[in-house]
Amino acid sequence: MTIRVQYHNGAYDIVSADTLHSMIVNGKIKKFYRYSEKKWITVGADSIRSKSQIPHGGSERRTT
Repeated sequence: MTIRVQYHNGAYDIVSADTLHSMIVNGKIKKFYRYSEKKWITVGADSIRSKSQIPHGGSERRTT
């Protein structure tokens, strides 16, 4: 899957989902387009779902 991004200098690009994650973590982009919501997401201002989010810290509620 490819995702549209905007760099801090205003330039636009299209990157892979894996590259997007790396760019967000390293502060390389200003915005990206979330197709599911049909809107631009501003890094640092809008909610970003990420694999690297801090765990909730609570006990496990699911049974195994």
